[in-house]
Amino acid sequence: MNVDIEDLHVGYAGRNVVAGVHLMAAAGEIAGLVGPNGSGKSTVLRTVYRHLRPTAGRVLLAGADLRTLTPGQTARRVAALPQERGSDFELTVREVVAMGRTPYKRAFAGEDRADRESVARALAAVGLAGADTRRFSALSGGERQRALLARAFAQDPDVLVLDEPTNHLDVRHQIELLALLREQRRTTLISLHDLNAAASLCDRLHVLHDGRVVASGPPREVLTPQLLAEVFGVRAAVTAHPLTGDPLIAFDHRQRLPTGGG
Repeated sequence: MNVDIEDLHVGYAGRNVVAGVHLMAAAGEIAGLVGPNGSGKSTVLRTVYRHLRPTAGRVLLAGADLRTLTPGQTARRVAALPQERGSDFELTVREVVAMGRTPYKRAFAGEDRADRESVARALAAVGLAGADTRRFSALSGGERQRALLARAFAQDPDVLVLDEPTNHLDVRHQIELLALLREQRRTTLISLHDLNAAASLCDRLHVLHDGRVVASGPPREVLTPQLLAEVFGVRAAVTAHPLTGDPLIAFDHRQRLPTGGG
C-alpha cells in the first residue's frame, strides 16, 4: 500500500510546526524521515496514525484520504510504534502483543486460531518467543521496545509507522531490527536519528528541516556532505560501506562548523 502526504500543515498553539510537507512511500518501500531535533519528523508521523489532525493538506493510503476512513479501518491498515510508549502495563508480554489483534475483534470476542498464530509469529520475529509469560513491566527498555514492535506486527498492517524504533536497543538488536524490517517489505515510514542506519535501511529518504522537506530521494543521492553541513551542521565525508556498498557517513568529531552550517 502506497502512502502519499500532500501539502501537510500541522500547528500547535497558533504556530506552524510542519508547513507544506510533501512526501511518499511506495508500496513495499521503506521511507525514512531524517532531520535535526525539532524538524517535524514525529509530527508528520503522528498524522499518519491519526494522533494529530493536520490543519491543511491530506494523507492518502492507496489513494484514499485518511479522513474518510473510520478508526477501525485505519487501525487495520496502519500500525504505529510511537516515541511515547507505555511502560506500566501489568500484563504479560503475550497479552501486550495480543492487543495488536484488537482491530479485528468484536467487543468481548475471544481469541481465535488466527489471533494465536499472528501473536506467535510476531513474538518469534522479534526474538521474544520464550518471554511470552514475563511481565511487560519487568522487561528492560530494549525488550519493551521489541514487545511493542511485535504488537505492531501482530496487527498485520499494510503500513508500519515507526518513530525512532532503535532507541534503547543495543547494537545487536538494532541490526536485527533493521534486518527484520527489510525482510518484512511492508510499506514503512520510519524516523531515525542514526543516518548510517537510515542509509542502510531505507529505499527513500525525506530530509526535514524547520518543518519542511528540503531533500527527497535515494540515500546515495540525498546524503551529501553539503546537505549534512547545511541541515545538520556537521562536517562529514560520504563513502561506500566496505561490506554492503551502502553510503557510509564519516563524521569529523574534531572540528565544529560555524553556527548555521557550511
